[in-house]
Amino acid sequence: MSAETKIVINLKGQTASIGVQKPDCDPIFSRVEGDLLAVLESIPGLVEESQRSWDANPRYPKCETPLTQSPPTTVATQRSSRQQVQPAMF
Repeated sequence: MSAETKIVINLKGQTASIGVQKPDCDPIFSRVEGDLLAVLESIPGLVEESQRSWDANPRYPKCETPLTQSPPTTVATQRSSRQQVQPAMF
C-alpha cells in the first residue's frame, strides 16, 4: 500500500461505506456488512482491488457527449415551478 493512499470509513449500524483514494486516481467505493472488526479486516483486500483497478484505468473516462443548453428561464417561471413542486409545510 502506498503511503499516499487514503481510506475513509463511514460505519452506520452493521453497514460500512468505504472509500479508497490516492492522488491522480478516481476514488473506489465499497459497502461492507458487519461490525467494525469485520470492516477493518476487509480493508487490505479493498485496497488491493482498488490498486488493480487503478493499474488498469486510474481515471473514469471523460464525458464525450456534448452538453445541451436549456432555454433561459425567467425568475418568475422558476418561482412558479418551485411552488408547484414543493408542498406547503404549514
